[in-house]
Amino acid sequence: YVTRNEHEAHHHYLKVITTEFDAEKMNKKSFDKNTKKFTAPSPTRAYQILQSSQLSLYKNDIVPEAKFTYDLSPIAVSYEKSYRAWYDYFTSVMAIIGGTFTVVGMLESGIHSVSSKKRR
Repeated sequence: YVTRNEHEAHHHYLKVITTEFDAEKMNKKSFDKNTKKFTAPSPTRAYQILQSSQLSLYKNDIVPEAKFTYDLSPIAVSYEKSYRAWYDYFTSVMAIIGGTFTVVGMLESGIHSVSSKKRR
């Protein structure tokens, strides 16, 4: 970040978010040749940084300074690999079909009752 004029400085705002990966479920166990045992990888922790910057103007009697503000997020993001069984998909599809059938039946019944009252 370069300032073009005097009495200008950038202020940087950094939001740090902790991200955890469940390495045991994401990667398979590896074989250690020295100990001759299978070992599970340790959980991985990473940090995401969201940054924004703005150019600040200073009065002539104040010395400009670059400013960095950190905001450590109290909430962490956790990624975990999971699978759904085939019958979960089947149940979801059947629920969608049944719900659609019910709504269409209700609409048809409502239209039928309104049209029969108009005929009388």
